[in-house]
Amino acid sequence: MIKNTSKTSEFDHFETLADEWWDPDGKFKILHTLTPIRISYIKKKLFDKKYSKKSLSNYNILDLGCGGGLVWGLVCEPLARLGANITGIDFVKQNIIAAKKHAKKSNTNIEYLHQDINNLKLKKKYDAVLILEVLEHIEDWKKIIINVKKLLKPGGKIIISTINRNFFSKLFAIFIAENILNWVPKKTHTYSKLIKPEELRSFLNKNKINVTDLTGLIFNPLSGKWMLDKNNCLINYFCTAIKSN
Repeated sequence: MIKNTSKTSEFDHFETLADEWWDPDGKFKILHTLTPIRISYIKKKLFDKKYSKKSLSNYNILDLGCGGGLVWGLVCEPLARLGANITGIDFVKQNIIAAKKHAKKSNTNIEYLHQDINNLKLKKKYDAVLILEVLEHIEDWKKIIINVKKLLKPGGKIIISTINRNFFSKLFAIFIAENILNWVPKKTHTYSKLIKPEELRSFLNKNKINVTDLTGLIFNPLSGKWMLDKNNCLINYFCTAIKSN
């Protein structure tokens, strides 16, 4: 499944962290604090305000996770409780095992699959695909976007969250977050794999997945909380796009 050295390195790194994702006081504590604002953004971009469990019963969402596993579990379960049909994918088998155990414990119905993100084997089309904190770990993120487009229904939505590539992200998202604050383990991110918003927007629009929103995700050190800011995509940001009919 993982062939070259770079992919093997990513795989080994996240495999060793498989048991950490669900511990709210563990190595990924900061990511647990992100969950409420992440879910709020997703609900706002995916669903009508008047949605109900009944109206979402035929709404299919694919949560595509590569490596970390931190995203699909912490996002899949809240969305499943809203009534949507959720499929979560990860390339680390231990992460899928952990996610299934947690879903069973929390009594949530989620389809978790262990698959290679570069070679997805899925038969159905989805109303929405989530790619959260994933693309910055991929060798060829453009290939992933093209593959995901094939899985989207006409008018289907894709929501991406990733990290900008500039001096500030290198300083704060990598050096400080990994080495000073220990928000995530060291070597979680590689600067060269980070993606500028204009690069992502251009590629999506070129491939007829029309970007409708870019919103920054900002950490306020004074309040200790995360905030959304449409005018600041300097470091972390969300992107929402719709597949043309």
